[in-house]
Order: sequence, then C-alpha cells, then structure tokens
Amino acid sequence: MFFHNLLVFAAISASAVWNVHAHGTITGVSGANGVQGTGFGILASTPRNGALPNPFEQDTSVIRDVEIQTGQVGVCGRTKASGNNDVASQLAAASAAGLPSASTDGSVTMTLHQVNQDGAGPYTCDVSADGGNTFQAATVTQQVPGKFGLSLATATNFTLVAQMPAGMACTAGPNGDACIMRCRNPALAGPFGSCVAVTNGSGAGTASAAGTASAAVTAAAGTATAPAAADAAAKKAKAAKAKRHMVSRIAGKRSGHWLDSQ
Repeated sequence: MFFHNLLVFAAISASAVWNVHAHGTITGVSGANGVQGTGFGILASTPRNGALPNPFEQDTSVIRDVEIQTGQVGVCGRTKASGNNDVASQLAAASAAGLPSASTDGSVTMTLHQVNQDGAGPYTCDVSADGGNTFQAATVTQQVPGKFGLSLATATNFTLVAQMPAGMACTAGPNGDACIMRCRNPALAGPFGSCVAVTNGSGAGTASAAGTASAAVTAAAGTATAPAAADAAAKKAKAAKAKRHMVSRIAGKRSGHWLDSQ
C-alpha cells in the first residue's frame, strides 16, 4: 500500500512539474440567505471544462505569504488575468451584488473548482472581520480531497465548507457587514485558492432581538400591573376597616369599647 501510494504521488508530482501552471479556485459561494457569490478575481467568461493553463487557469488566485508580507500583493493574492486582487474594490463589488450569508453556526459553503493536479486539497481557511487587516483561523468541516495539494482530479468541482470563529461579527465593506473568508492549499507551485466575501447569518441576531423584545414586553406588563395591584390593596384595606366599624361596636356592660378580632 505504501509503495502504491508512493508511485501515485510520484506520478502526480511529475505531472504537476510538467504542467507548472496547475490550479484550484473558489468559483461559487452559496449563502444561507439564498444569495450566490463568487471568489475574488473570478471571471464569468472562464470555461470550466478543461485543465490546460490557457484559458482555464486565468482567474485562479495564487496567495503567497511572502508576496503579501513584502507588499507585492494584497491579502487575497493575484490572478494571471487581473493581477492583484484589490480587497476594497472586491468587497465593494460583492456588497453591490449582495452578500451571501454564513449559516447560523457560522458555516460558509463554497464551490472549489480544481482545474488540474495541484489544485487539490487539503485546504486551510482563515477569516477577517475587518477587511483584511487581521485574520483568524476558520475550521474546515468539509474538505477537498488530496494529499499535499495534489490529486488526479481535473476540471472538477468540490464542496468546501469552513466555519467562522464563534461570535465573529463582520464589520468590513461599504456597508460595514462583510467578512473575508480566505482558503488556499499547500501546493508548492501555489498556494492556490481564493477569497470570498460573506456576511453573518441572521439566526443569532434574530434570537437576540426576540429576547430583547420579550423582556421589554414583560417589563411593560409589570409596570402596568403594579399600580393596579396597589389600588386593589388599598380598596381591600378600606373595606376591612369599614366592616370593623360596623360589627365591632358592642352594648351593655362593655359599651363604648372596640373588639379586635385579630
């Protein structure tokens, strides 16, 4: 088994070296709110039924830390067709088109298109709530098949799901409600992947608002009930006093005295 896996890995590696341009990118995001989005730098005109460098790889992002750290590109890397993926303009375009939302547990469902061999998994993802200034690790819950970024798959779509950190509030973009999910693989020629813009799911916010509204109604009811209760108590005390006057006066030897029944 080990020898077989070694041969497969060697064959894939040789193929990747021969096809030095080999890629995988996020072509779609399916929001829990029903909104569909795309990855940064994705071109609708790029065909998805082939594995050659031209034209099938033209909108795949290469996201290298060394290029980001030296200021050559932004935090979402670059594509062959369009160069640097400018985060501000990509967020603005995504917000104008409508942001896909994460599910209530923070999960983001994406379509990873593997163009050729070293666009495979595993993918790691991180997420930024502030427009790319800082990133936190996301948890990948549905992975793209592969070893070391390699597999034999070509021109194939896979579902990639990553979960945002608990409690993360999206604050970026022109409307202050966007997060950036960034995913990439460990391919030596890459890393390959993409960034996508998403917004928070509405479940937690809705529940919080409902709780606040319920508390407000309860408080209002309590405020309204308090005067009524006090008024009722006063009337009851007055009635008891009147009754005592009426039934407690006696005649005879103890005339002029009051009886206290308490």
